[in-house]
Amino acid sequence: MVVVEKSFYKLCNLFLMSISIGLLVGCDTVNSGAVKKNGVFWNPPVKESQAKQRQLQKYNNVNPAIDLSTSALDLPMLLDIAFENNPSTKKSWQAARIAAAQSGKATNIFFPKVTISGMAEKSEANAPGLKNSTTAFYPAIEIQYSIFQFGGHAKYADAARQLFYAANYQHNRALQTLAYEVQKCYFALDSAEEAVETSQRNLDDAFVAYDAAFIKNQSGLSNIQDFLQAKANKSRAEFDLENAKAHVELARANLANAIGVPVSEAIRIVQSDDENDIKDLDINVQDLIAGAMQTRQDMLAQHSIVAAKKDVTWTSSSKLLPELVIGGASNRKWFHGEDEHFNNFNIYASLRWTIFDGFNNMYDIIESRAALRSAEHELKQMQLSITSDVWVKYYAFKSAIKQLNAARNYEQSAQESFDSIVIAYGEGLSSFGDLMAAQTQLASARQQTVISKNNLSVAVVDLAYVVGIVNFESKNNIQQHR
Repeated sequence: MVVVEKSFYKLCNLFLMSISIGLLVGCDTVNSGAVKKNGVFWNPPVKESQAKQRQLQKYNNVNPAIDLSTSALDLPMLLDIAFENNPSTKKSWQAARIAAAQSGKATNIFFPKVTISGMAEKSEANAPGLKNSTTAFYPAIEIQYSIFQFGGHAKYADAARQLFYAANYQHNRALQTLAYEVQKCYFALDSAEEAVETSQRNLDDAFVAYDAAFIKNQSGLSNIQDFLQAKANKSRAEFDLENAKAHVELARANLANAIGVPVSEAIRIVQSDDENDIKDLDINVQDLIAGAMQTRQDMLAQHSIVAAKKDVTWTSSSKLLPELVIGGASNRKWFHGEDEHFNNFNIYASLRWTIFDGFNNMYDIIESRAALRSAEHELKQMQLSITSDVWVKYYAFKSAIKQLNAARNYEQSAQESFDSIVIAYGEGLSSFGDLMAAQTQLASARQQTVISKNNLSVAVVDLAYVVGIVNFESKNNIQQHR
């Protein structure tokens, strides 16, 4: 007996030891991929690295680079590429599809619920001198239909439909936002390229001043300080040119990101038309604000959200009222190998009324009403924001037209002044300081013209965007927005 007990205790100890070892090994396996200590770079397991490489290769090939080297791209072509490739509008489109599916699911409450079931049963009874075995089948069908709940079902479906409308309005706004971003990037690249041309002209003027100072210095008609200043001025113009070229590549990268393609030197644009055809608006700011309230897609989306919240509030309140449900069930039972069968069916109508559920329905009502008030306040805030945005962009547009006209007049006057001072300096009728001042003034005037042209282009698209104009093809379409 003692030998048996010792053997039993040894077996128990061996079993417990095996469990302990297994737990220790398991814990070590769980923590084997963790970082050993702080400050040490983590390396993923080999299987994870291989799986991640396959995933990266898969998604890196989803949007291959598009061949854009055939010709320069104008704004409509860039918009077409953006709508085809940019993921932002694809996301909003999928969100609209999800909302459509949810709206469809919400209408299933108006249809009966049909359930078909079946069961097979085999039983066997054994007794002395008696053995009985039977096989039975039970196919059944059940139909249940909620026919009345004081409008709660209809409001539930209406809320889902309003959210579906809101998702589509938001998709429309996403399209406008993408078009807005592409236009801003297009004009930024156009302005950057024009800045390069302007910097090159400034460098040419700096060479003119440098050559004039060099000739005078060689002939002994000026001191070395004038020549050194002209040399420094030329070097600064060279720096400004290279800096302008760097801004071109930054603008090109932003445009590539906006249209949803990898950045490359193949992305070239057609320069925008001269803004001489842009005229002041013949519509006042209040009319634009009123139009924005009617056409802004995000505003319409918020109205749909408010309507959905109202329907949800009604649905929550209807849960406090009774619900009338009708239904029926039928099944048949027959035995294998026998002709006999039994049919059962029942039809019922029930009135369901949850009179107490721990105040859950009451909290649903409180929550839905608060959500409705929040949506209404957000709508009010959006109205104030749109009013402010249209007001600011309207007067920015009007000012941008005048600024561009003034900048062009400034550049023309600075050019005439520089040309005359160059001649006067060569004839000894003007000082080198006058030449440097005229050259600096001309460079500043050219830069101001470039900035003013870009400001006007951006002011146009800014105003169109805040007003909510869908068509972005023509800058002058604001005139028709009433």
